[in-house]
Amino acid sequence: MSVEKCELSLSKKYAVLLAAGKGTRYKGSKQDIIFHGKPVWQYPYDLLVSILGKDHVIVVGKDLPGGDTRTKSVLSGLEAVPRDAERVIIVEAARPMLTERQVMQLLNDEHPSVSFVRPLVNTVIYRNGTYINREELYDLLTPQAFDYNLLLKAYQSNRFTDVTDETRIMFEYHGIKPHFIETDSNLFKITYPGDLDIIESIYKQQQEIK
Repeated sequence: MSVEKCELSLSKKYAVLLAAGKGTRYKGSKQDIIFHGKPVWQYPYDLLVSILGKDHVIVVGKDLPGGDTRTKSVLSGLEAVPRDAERVIIVEAARPMLTERQVMQLLNDEHPSVSFVRPLVNTVIYRNGTYINREELYDLLTPQAFDYNLLLKAYQSNRFTDVTDETRIMFEYHGIKPHFIETDSNLFKITYPGDLDIIESIYKQQQEIK
């Protein structure tokens, strides 16, 4: 694909980067932790800008204030995207080891709702003691990609207040099931202080590949 065609194909695609979380379980603003010389949120930001251009990346928590819930933060980001957008990817700053290949997989996918997934590795059990067959389940990850107008319409319906996943919103509002892409373990999410050690390991692996 020529550079000209590549730029044209990305011209109506945008990214909303969520970098406004309070980090309650981390006990601090995890997206602002300095990791190898720059804040965690800047890793996915720099990658997205290198692919889409600065004008096509909205950073909630930096470019505009975040809401008091994840849902409100996503809505703020979506409303900051130009209305002629066709596709949007929702990216979490707490998953900083995102790769260019993964971003392009989402941007080039044509399904109206698509998410990265990983097979479960742990046994899953209900709190009442009932076991679940993990072979029937996926660990649903971000980033995810969507038809921009469909996602915006669902969010602006005000039916959703504190949902942690946009594929659920697309399913509950439009009846659209997500398309799944099995991916690598690099999309690990920083949740607790010890998780930074895992991110460090992933970072070193990526540096060795380069």
